[in-house]
Amino acid sequence: MKALTLTADFAPKPDYQLNDRERTTHRIQAGSQVWKNPHINIGQTADPTPKDDEVIIKVGAVGICGSDMHMYEPGKDGYILYPGLTRFPNILGHEFAGTVVEVGKHVRDLKVGDMVAAEEIQWCGECISCRRGFVNHCDNLEELGFTTPGAMAQYIPVRARYCWSIQEIADRVGSESEAMVMGAMVEPTGVSYHAMFNRIHTWQPGAYVVVFGAGPIGLAAIALASAAGASQVIVFDTSPSRREFALKLGATAVHDPVGADLNGIILDATYGRGVDFVVEAAGVPNHTLAPLTKGLAVNATICHIGRSERPTPLELEYYQVKGVQLAGSLGHSGHGTFMNVIRMMASGKLDMRPMVSARMALDEAPSAFKRLESRQDAKIILLPNA
Repeated sequence: MKALTLTADFAPKPDYQLNDRERTTHRIQAGSQVWKNPHINIGQTADPTPKDDEVIIKVGAVGICGSDMHMYEPGKDGYILYPGLTRFPNILGHEFAGTVVEVGKHVRDLKVGDMVAAEEIQWCGECISCRRGFVNHCDNLEELGFTTPGAMAQYIPVRARYCWSIQEIADRVGSESEAMVMGAMVEPTGVSYHAMFNRIHTWQPGAYVVVFGAGPIGLAAIALASAAGASQVIVFDTSPSRREFALKLGATAVHDPVGADLNGIILDATYGRGVDFVVEAAGVPNHTLAPLTKGLAVNATICHIGRSERPTPLELEYYQVKGVQLAGSLGHSGHGTFMNVIRMMASGKLDMRPMVSARMALDEAPSAFKRLESRQDAKIILLPNA
């Protein structure tokens, strides 16, 4: 089959101490500290065969994520930008939907022909973290497209336990190809859903909301906030085109944060009351959360989704006096997140297609990655079997 593979040099930085598992498996906890000179290539690889508890999925659509870009793009020192769990060489791609074409002998709930989206978080279900319900923080975590082969390929093997039917989306839109595109956006939408509604239970309809960053995760947060009854959704992003995407997804106001008085803008928009709910999806908390002080309402909630290794000074006195809660969030699994996002899409309350700026063949993936370097697109969808 055809697939897009990322390769990189294994070159741990001098001050990064490899543990025994990292040294023997090259499964690295902090990718930006180890992987240098990344390179992507389209080539042929063997067709997968299912293990007993797996299905083989023919990939209908797969999105290029900001995390994919951060693995593809080197910093000034040549190391990848992505700070998390990685292993290379590996096939990229974790936002996807497709059709089941083969099932393992122990699979009972899926059959050939089923249309599914799949979780990227491959939780074990047996460790202490999983048994406590924190599957996104599994002690034995593997990540599809990060440490195991991903979906920028014609076919992908996935354990059946991670798959969710998107038949009701197909029934709603009346098109299998459109259902695949929407299904590919269940995963990034699930990331925002998990942060906003699972991590900390303070959401209330009518909330004043601020979203920092109008990339795919931020756009999903905008659409979810709008669908969940936010009275205002105020968005900050440096890209004019992404601010336009934000308006299409439900933002009530958009602003360029460069040189802006964030607190002043927020107070003006909220009649001096401050913002109730903040989503940091820009990955630059030193520029978003650090200056956010007087613009926070009493009992405000901050959800931190964007990944960043940079130290971030926070004015904790404001948090304490105003009773602000800050929740870090990672992943999308558990709590029925995929099921609920799929149901929202199928109901018509959530349509993420307005963020799709291009649909391209897998052969065009290298040019798609190059195009995304400018951060003008919101989401490019690859069609591996088109």
